[in-house]
Amino acid sequence: MEGKLIKDFAIRYELDILSKKIKINGEPEEDVKSFLSELKAKDDLISKRLYRDIIESAITEMRTMGWQGLDIKNWLKDVGFEE
Repeated sequence: MEGKLIKDFAIRYELDILSKKIKINGEPEEDVKSFLSELKAKDDLISKRLYRDIIESAITEMRTMGWQGLDIKNWLKDVGFEE
């Protein structure tokens, strides 16, 4: 036996774009701005990837909902995203 473990790890989140709330793995809802701020402050790979995934998924969903560029930019600003 080599002592190696290979495992997939998934984080499930539910993002409410209109109310700017997020629920991670069934935990109670949190404010998106606060949650993203906490993720951004961390310096680990998982936090950075999750942060980027939330932002990219939100942008994609807003485009699907027919939001225009300025509306998307304002939403990102409201939740503390800086390019």
